[in-house]
Amino acid sequence: MSYKLHQLDFSTPSIQVFESIKNEDWSVFLNSNSQHYPDQRFDILSAKPKKKIIFSDDNTYLINEDQQTKKSELCPFELLKRVMNEYKSNSIEDIPFSGGAIGYISYDYGNYLHNIENKSKCLKYPLFAFGIYDWAVIYDYDQKKSFLLYHEKNTITDNIINNYQKKLESSLMPFQITSRCESNMNYDLYEMKLLKILEYIRAGDCYQVNLSQMFSLSYEGDEYELYKNLNKSFASPYSAYMNYPFGKILSFSPERFLSIKNNIVETKPIKGTRPRSDDPDIDKKNIQDLESSQKDKAENLMIVDLLRNDLGMNCKKGSVKVDKLFDIETFANVHHLVSTIHAEIDSESNIYNLIKDAFPGGSITGAPKLRAMQIIHELEPNNRSIYCGSIGYISFDEKTDFNISIRSMLSIDNKLYFWGGGGIVNDSDIRSEYNETISKVKPLLDTFSDKLV
Repeated sequence: MSYKLHQLDFSTPSIQVFESIKNEDWSVFLNSNSQHYPDQRFDILSAKPKKKIIFSDDNTYLINEDQQTKKSELCPFELLKRVMNEYKSNSIEDIPFSGGAIGYISYDYGNYLHNIENKSKCLKYPLFAFGIYDWAVIYDYDQKKSFLLYHEKNTITDNIINNYQKKLESSLMPFQITSRCESNMNYDLYEMKLLKILEYIRAGDCYQVNLSQMFSLSYEGDEYELYKNLNKSFASPYSAYMNYPFGKILSFSPERFLSIKNNIVETKPIKGTRPRSDDPDIDKKNIQDLESSQKDKAENLMIVDLLRNDLGMNCKKGSVKVDKLFDIETFANVHHLVSTIHAEIDSESNIYNLIKDAFPGGSITGAPKLRAMQIIHELEPNNRSIYCGSIGYISFDEKTDFNISIRSMLSIDNKLYFWGGGGIVNDSDIRSEYNETISKVKPLLDTFSDKLV
């Protein structure tokens, strides 16, 4: 099975093109915000997958082209691997996605993998969902080109080719908040939870635990209008908008979980955050403070070691290398401390085992991972759902890229959920940690400042 390419007009922004297909079944938009991050190269847009794989209520389901749903005895990753193996595609070096799987893995699926019972009163959302797409619009910001990739033409691809160069008129319903914004933890409750984590750390249960709070509000209008507006503030390199019948995902993640190409895997954990400032002197001081922070470096190093171990389960012995340690990377609203690790996948393993065994990313659990996840489950009032899970793709030629879905929102039945969190260690300051959870979602909170509880 080979794909074909149709050149499109690069001058039409991808965020505008997606607007024309956003209401299609399972439409997805992987947005690199390349104008802000020159090392990010591609945007990927698609809709109406040929097949769908869902894991919900402890069952795996396959939805075929005829929309018939079949229950599978296989785990989601094994079913995804089998379905993907039905397709083969030629590979071109400069094209990241030649058709394949696009979707998400929720943090709660990580609980399932590690035999941690998910909370009974939780956000009702599938734990795992991937569509198998045989076409995509791809933007290449290095080459300043956009093109339609397809295996077989369909109604959408024909419309894109025929109407692409016409002016696309916006028809979005204005986004409007209809309730106060609430958190599942006030400061006092957050303090109590953090003190409990410190007890666990001092008892030797763990070294670090990620603690987050969840915000929620009601709204009316078009979620994509919200996404477009917030993208101006967050403008992150691993952003996404995903339209599912069970709810929409709006992600503005700055963090890569796993990227795989030619059997080489890369991960870029984030640990250490400082807010941006409009004052250049203050902004510079915040960078210097992060660069010199022994606490943040210690946290980052813990997670680097955890990820080296996670990758080592499916990679060649001796191939796991740390390329960069404690780099400062600057984003729209925060500065982060970022490290980079790569390894070579062992010939006895595969990309599906690698993703499953490394999931969820250690940067949003703590260390050791299993005990940290158990403590998170005990202390956080709600399940995390898509927050701290992963969004991304696996191409038919096995090129792969996934984010860690921090700075992400979930829309279900006109209710919007979003989270802010941070890693707790032995010398954590309660007020500073609480403020860090706020700084990570500050652009959103600023938008709703008159509605906050």
